Amino acid sequence: TEANPARGALGRGGEPSEPSSSRGARGADDDDGVEILSSADEQKVDLLQEFKNGVLFGETMRKRFTEARIDDKGLPIADALVVTTVPVFVATCVLALGVPRPSWLVPAPWIPKWRSLPFLVPALSHGAKLSCAWIPGALAAKAFEREAYDGSVDEAVRRTVKAGCFAIGILILATQIQLSAEFAAKGLPPPQLGDSPETDLLLNGVASELIADCAFEAVGLIAWRVVRCTTDIPPDEERWY
Repeated sequence: TEANPARGALGRGGEPSEPSSSRGARGADDDDGVEILSSADEQKVDLLQEFKNGVLFGETMRKRFTEARIDDKGLPIADALVVTTVPVFVATCVLALGVPRPSWLVPAPWIPKWRSLPFLVPALSHGAKLSCAWIPGALAAKAFEREAYDGSVDEAVRRTVKAGCFAIGILILATQIQLSAEFAAKGLPPPQLGDSPETDLLLNGVASELIADCAFEAVGLIAWRVVRCTTDIPPDEERWY
């Protein structure tokens, strides 16, 4: 009688197939003969090299803040002024149209009630808060280097969007901390959607204002950076001391 293979079944062409344990060690083959890595092979990662890559990335990000290259010394100030001006423009439109005011647009009681002057202070204060989120984002995206404002328009827009994404993350984190602190002062846990209708209304309002701030600031900053990129502005003068 013909002996059966010692291990495994007959494969294609009557030859013994490879044991399943061997296939699992090197990965299975699909119908087209392409080798598919097993989960064990995918988990073979050089942890030490990954750790070194993470440390190198962290060091690179740290230098973007501690050793930032700012080729135009007036650009951070100009950016901050643009960011601060946007809430003033939004407040002017809201008051002129009579639409519901955002939570930050509360008239200052110590300002003389002459036309819309009491609303100027909260608008400037809100703009200053937004500029505090923009400056770190611009540093992280290298948006103060010459290539970001004196090169192509595509590069200027790309770095502005990157800086905006970083700034939005800071703004979201700051908003979460502020809400948690307000609820903790009242002896309540951090708010979450579904806790109560009042909490849902509050969180939806905060999220709506956050989205509006990001949208208006994105339009203003991208427009400003495009104008800055397409305008010939003389470089900073050499220091005389």
